[in-house]
Amino acid sequence: MRVRLPVALIILSTLARLVSLAGLHPLNYDEIEFFRATDWMARGLVPYRDFWEHHSPLQWFVFAPIAALIDVPGAKAILLRWAQVPLWIAIFWLIDVWMRDAGLPRHARWAALVLPLTSSLFMLPAVEYRVDLLAGGLFLLGLVCVQRISRGVGYAWLAGAAFCLAGFANLRLGPVLVLAMLLARIVDPENRRWRGGVRANWIFAGAAAAFIVCASYFVVTGSAHAAFRRLWTDNLLADRLASEVLPHMFLRRVLTPFGLGIRGAGSSFVASSVDPAGILLTLGFLFAAGRCLWLRRRQPDHLFYLAFVAAANILFIATMKFVYNYHFETAAVLAVPLLALEVGRIRGQRWIAGLLVLLTLFNVSVALFRGKEADTAYQDTIMREVDRRTTASMSVLDGSGWALRRRPAYRLWCLRYIALLLIEHGDYPRYGAADLLRDPPGAVVVDYDLRVWFARDVALGRMVTAHYLPTLMAVWLPAPNARLTPAAPSARWRVAQNGLYKVYASPRLAAHPWFRQPLFHEAAYWRDRSLVALRPSDLAAATVDFAVNGRSVSGGTLALRRGDVITASSRVPVPVGVMLVPGAAEERFVFPESRGGARGILRASMASSRPEGGDATV
Repeated sequence: MRVRLPVALIILSTLARLVSLAGLHPLNYDEIEFFRATDWMARGLVPYRDFWEHHSPLQWFVFAPIAALIDVPGAKAILLRWAQVPLWIAIFWLIDVWMRDAGLPRHARWAALVLPLTSSLFMLPAVEYRVDLLAGGLFLLGLVCVQRISRGVGYAWLAGAAFCLAGFANLRLGPVLVLAMLLARIVDPENRRWRGGVRANWIFAGAAAAFIVCASYFVVTGSAHAAFRRLWTDNLLADRLASEVLPHMFLRRVLTPFGLGIRGAGSSFVASSVDPAGILLTLGFLFAAGRCLWLRRRQPDHLFYLAFVAAANILFIATMKFVYNYHFETAAVLAVPLLALEVGRIRGQRWIAGLLVLLTLFNVSVALFRGKEADTAYQDTIMREVDRRTTASMSVLDGSGWALRRRPAYRLWCLRYIALLLIEHGDYPRYGAADLLRDPPGAVVVDYDLRVWFARDVALGRMVTAHYLPTLMAVWLPAPNARLTPAAPSARWRVAQNGLYKVYASPRLAAHPWFRQPLFHEAAYWRDRSLVALRPSDLAAATVDFAVNGRSVSGGTLALRRGDVITASSRVPVPVGVMLVPGAAEERFVFPESRGGARGILRASMASSRPEGGDATV
């Protein structure tokens, strides 16, 4: 029973979290970024040369064949979440192999495995498609091979290759990988001494060989210079330039499972953030790692080696300017052997079994009743709406890449904080109003990052709002509009897309919320259809004169083509709102709540994009 119970709890916890993959867990902006990079590679594009990125690319290579088979619309396109499940199985198998070879008893190993699998700190990012997964798996493979160096030089070669490939999967692990290789040369865990064996030298040979193979791809494809700039220069420069960093980022993440949220100079308790398994995982690791390092410092064995590497990994994370939950994925797996060591020391096992049962029940409840499925549904609605309203040849401007099957309007297609830093530093040209007019996108998806972009470039924001109107509030389509007043009685636009545009022009529209605040969709007045809906009475266009390419036109419907220059001039002494709308008027300024009860992508993307952001632990 000491083995069967943990196994049953692991299976139950895993099945509950797999339900999240079916739609309960919203897409994170990183997943969209990594999926698009993987999909582009599946279509034959070369990373860094053909599209901008600043993450290392190995995961995209591995999953590109799977992405090539995926051709479904909306949020379901991120099916690569499911493709990661076998890799997670391999990771936990590797850590169990490591613990078995280290002599840890089976019941302790499996009991310790329950903790991360019942912790939201680990499981929330674990179900997401991220580069951390493959990197962590290769890192663990390297540690297993280091453990077996005494069995043959081949294991040293494989360890070095695995460490190098882990770096190509996630550059952030670089310092820890180098330390792991150096420590393998300094200590000899097999003989429990501080003088490493000669065989460990072959770790560096394996790493060098893997590096040459990987680097040759960039040389052959002519992307070596671009790769070096994106992976090394851009990341180092952005790290140096970053100033909008919240204080105590590491402490914020560590305290989240305890329900403590640090906001500015104060803190607050959030009951819904409490993660019992995360608390035990955090405190258990601190105690077990500290005890292991202290007691085994004179005779460093394999557990000492692992504890040293795991502790160094945490310290490197603590030095980072931006810390998120997914940075602890590998750390949580590395904590398992140390926790198993402590579990094996405990004589009374019944209370441990009871504790694991309670943690599992809590985890299942959180996984199944988290209440995030509405956010996922809305994300899917937005992505499908963009596909429905645009053609494959059109580009889309957004901040996170929500339009998976459309060409990005801007080279820096995911407007992360690093992109803002590099642009403001002058390393990349800014996407501005002139770029919008030169090649108008077929749609604009206004998420949190794009709103930040508009706040930094007011001229672009004004140009976009003058040429686009919302269908769903987050999806803006070409529709010239303006508020004409006696002081500014005329407006001029360049048509973004071909179509038949209905002319709405009336004094009532001059008071439309769109002309008051087009970005603050959380305001209550946006839900008042008596204010935002277009009416038949607004079709009285006699108050405004129109000209297309300098020639006067009349009528309630204008046939316009992309690139046409259209002007509007008011003939009345009062403010007039003008909107040229293709399609049905009732499809404008719509919140998806009225179509199916889903909440907003604005809210969801805002939560995941802010520097303090990421999802709540629970």
